[in-house]
Amino acid sequence: MRLRAIVLAACNVTLSLAMLMLMLTPTRAVAQPSPTAVLDRVRVNASRAIDFHAAAFPDTVYVGQQVTYQVAVLLSADARSRLRRDPEFRPPELRGLLSYELGTPRRVPAREYSGRQYEAHVFQRALFGIAPGRLMVPSPQLTYFLSQSSSYFSREERNVVHAESAQLVVMPLPEEGRPTDFSGAVGVLEARARFDATAARVGDPLMLTIRLEGTGNVKLLPRPTVELPWASVVAGSERVQIDSSGALVRGMKEFDFILTPTRPGAVVLPVIRYSYFNPYRAAYEWAESTPADVQVADGSLAASTGNDESTSLPLRSWQVEERRAGYDVPVGWRLGLLGVWGGAVLLAFGAWWRRHRLEHRDEISPVAVVVARVADEQDGSPGAVARDLRRTLLQQLATRLGVPPNALVVRADVERVLRRRGVTRASTREVLSVLDALAAEGFGDSMHRSSDTGSALRSHAEKAAELVAAEAVANGRVRLWRRRGASGGSTGASRTGLLFLALAVGLGAPVAHLIAQPAPASGTDVALVVREATAAYEARRYGAASERFAEVVAQRPRDVDLLVNWGAAAWSAGDTVSAVIAWQRAARLEPISADVQERLALLPPGARGGIAEVPMVPVYPLFTTASVLWVLGAAVLIVAWSRTTVSDRGLMRVSVGGALMLVAAALAVSGWWGSRALDPQGLAVVRRPEAMRVQPASDANTAGGLATGDIVRLAAVQEQWARVEHADGRFGWVPAERLSLLVPNATAR
Repeated sequence: MRLRAIVLAACNVTLSLAMLMLMLTPTRAVAQPSPTAVLDRVRVNASRAIDFHAAAFPDTVYVGQQVTYQVAVLLSADARSRLRRDPEFRPPELRGLLSYELGTPRRVPAREYSGRQYEAHVFQRALFGIAPGRLMVPSPQLTYFLSQSSSYFSREERNVVHAESAQLVVMPLPEEGRPTDFSGAVGVLEARARFDATAARVGDPLMLTIRLEGTGNVKLLPRPTVELPWASVVAGSERVQIDSSGALVRGMKEFDFILTPTRPGAVVLPVIRYSYFNPYRAAYEWAESTPADVQVADGSLAASTGNDESTSLPLRSWQVEERRAGYDVPVGWRLGLLGVWGGAVLLAFGAWWRRHRLEHRDEISPVAVVVARVADEQDGSPGAVARDLRRTLLQQLATRLGVPPNALVVRADVERVLRRRGVTRASTREVLSVLDALAAEGFGDSMHRSSDTGSALRSHAEKAAELVAAEAVANGRVRLWRRRGASGGSTGASRTGLLFLALAVGLGAPVAHLIAQPAPASGTDVALVVREATAAYEARRYGAASERFAEVVAQRPRDVDLLVNWGAAAWSAGDTVSAVIAWQRAARLEPISADVQERLALLPPGARGGIAEVPMVPVYPLFTTASVLWVLGAAVLIVAWSRTTVSDRGLMRVSVGGALMLVAAALAVSGWWGSRALDPQGLAVVRRPEAMRVQPASDANTAGGLATGDIVRLAAVQEQWARVEHADGRFGWVPAERLSLLVPNATAR
């Protein structure tokens, strides 16, 4: 009994270990079924004249692995004799699956089910799951017509049958053992590489074609990565051939790469390693091409970009300061500029409006003419004529002198107003005597009336009106609306002073904001890291120098010196993407720096032309100069419009002020355009060669290629795809993971 217990315990332990090993062993794909596998598992319904069945083999697969979907049509002898036309097959609606027809429909020998012979026809379709999860293949439908008798003219009976639905389990690709360069290819593949010529010249294009062939959905194979130190690489066209005549879908896909050699000599194309997942072995494998060599002769169409140690780029000396980007105008600066410009316009408009009102008043008929007209129209007594003359004279004087009529009621007020408006003492006494004479004639009795006749009084009134009109206009520098005790030019001077005060406040706040730059982030000694990076660069350890410069740039993103040095180290290390990011950001912070523009000229055309071009526009100096000129022009206009008379000097001042404001507006527009052109929002850098697609799908048609370091503008983002605009104006979709934003936290417009 004890021995039996020991044996049973050992068997249990062995069985447990076997089950555990089975659970830990990766799931392997089931081999593809035979073309008639569905016939081996059907259960025929004898009540049907034509039976219809469907099945999927296998029912558990990996993403991208083929599933064979088989449909069987079984015809009895009676149905064959009554069937006069082919049945109509409606396939199931597939969601989350790609499908290909496998070969031609297969007719197999007659089979016997439940003692009854059936003629069998099998149709096959290959399905590929594109995402993990549980999927259902809906039931297909078959419609057929059977005659009711053997007569040729017999009526037909319509019948509809449905087959079984199928359940599929699509498993994700395993994480264990996944290579770092894996891009999603599934199948069993081989790789080959070839050049279109055995010799080339520096600067002349050379075509490299990489051919991937094997079993699987080759239409979805992503483009392999090709980076060569002796040539620039641009993705070209693609070609696909699918062969679905066998039990497994197979085919080939070719990728073209346009190479431009940058240095002469014998060069070698290294082995191209293309990682893929083999679902039949449940393991990641590599398809490797054989190396190829080509002889590159000297040429003058492209400059060599080899990382020669004797031609390393010089580093900038670190000034420990950050710049405010021209495209990132602070809110305080914007509000200050709006206040200065708006205030200047309002004050200038106020001066013009006052001048316009004065000119409108000058359009009133001269006092002498009005007085003469009133005198001519009066047909009454001399007293009535005198009263009307006096009232009309006072009204016209009030209008001319710019005071209300009730301010000229008292004789002393009339004298004071006339003197303050520039009328001489003699003319003032003459006007007062005329008013006294008219008052005596119109309101006095016969004993106090003047001895002057009506015509004499009228002539005296006309003379007084002419004196006031002439002398008040001649002395028009005196402000008509100034307060008692104020000087003549106080209002114009006050407005001009207000303008310059607004200019100081509007420009002073932004300047103070620029001076008070944020302190660098704590946690790392920036100066120490900069010294280490500089030492590594001088020791020709460009990779380490690039990493150290990138570390300090993350803490000081507006430091132009660090950005330029980071770009130099990355360029020397062969990191085109980091060099493009660093130099583009530096150029947008200092657009007029000559050495930064020289660094940009070293980049590939796709990284410095079109939407990637950095215009040399000093945004802040343009805005500052425009504000100063705008205020000066407004001040000149205010001074010119503060005069009540129009003179040649006044017209010249108006012309000068208008010209200054027009120049200021042109400079402001230039600054606004520069800020828009320098804005990196929505710009990204291509991290590796990639083909653009017309739709966000890997099997969509291509719209040209992208090279490493090309700058694109993000137009839209959809799931894992981004619609981009290339520097040459082309639009297309690329995987979002192939892009790096030019400035962190910058999004699509």
